[in-house]
Amino acid sequence: MSAKAKRKIPESLSKKFEENWKNTMKRPYLEKLVLNIGVGIGGEELEKAVSVLETITGQKAIKTLSKTNVKEFNLRKGRPIGTKITIRGQNAEKLLKRLLIVNNNKILRKSFDNYGNFGFGITEHISIPGIEYDNTIGIWGLDCVGRVIRPGMRVKFRRKARAKVPKHHYISREETQYYLMQNFGVDIVKELDLEFI
Repeated sequence: MSAKAKRKIPESLSKKFEENWKNTMKRPYLEKLVLNIGVGIGGEELEKAVSVLETITGQKAIKTLSKTNVKEFNLRKGRPIGTKITIRGQNAEKLLKRLLIVNNNKILRKSFDNYGNFGFGITEHISIPGIEYDNTIGIWGLDCVGRVIRPGMRVKFRRKARAKVPKHHYISREETQYYLMQNFGVDIVKELDLEFI
């Protein structure tokens, strides 16, 4: 098998994951999917990016603001420079399946961390199934970031009685990869073929 072939999860780990997932509190799920377009400037270009995200998801996008002043790029703190949208639940799962088709269901091995997060990029939004080219908007690229968690992670972020989550309750890189392979048919590769980028 070449380096670009699907990464195999060791059988011992696979058995361990399957055994753990019998416990409902250990069974992972896709918490959210965040789509992001960084424009760098406000105005008409930013409005086009907002409409792209809203067309893809069918939900309302929000604008992201600059956190610092960067004189070289004519950026001032507090000015809108990008847009993002967060999808949760079953809508996130359906959208992820659509977005993965663009890269032929492949995600880079280095695109995972040890907390259940993963990401990939799409260079042309019109390659997403169901999206048609509009010459008034043009072609946009976007970043897609997802998060896989176990039930109970809410205690870390809730307002009342907030508590720490032990390390073993986070999802490891291998378990996130295995979850995506099992539920979304993802191939974990070392590098993407140019034809799929």
